[in-house]
Amino acid sequence: MTVMVCMDAAGAVWIANGQGDILAEGFFKMEDETEDELRQMGYPRLLTVYPTVHLAAGTALDPAELGEVFLEVGRPREPGPTTVPRRDDTPAQDRARASRLAE
Repeated sequence: MTVMVCMDAAGAVWIANGQGDILAEGFFKMEDETEDELRQMGYPRLLTVYPTVHLAAGTALDPAELGEVFLEVGRPREPGPTTVPRRDDTPAQDRARASRLAE
């Protein structure tokens, strides 16, 4: 199975299958975050969720960056296929909200 990691001009990252259906939303780790902190907040690394798939880099992404993508799993999504990400806020806001809730 091949999945494509895509990023738009606004910096939204998503993972789509070959038909263009979004499988998950993602983000890149900020400099002041650690992988362990993100994992504890429930954000797994893309490579741990999809370890056996072939990853393809979409427009505006370097294939070497794919290992640095984290996923926003468990976010409510509308059922059915979609070809554009539907984001109600940014990944940074999600992580900030999770950090405040953990305090």
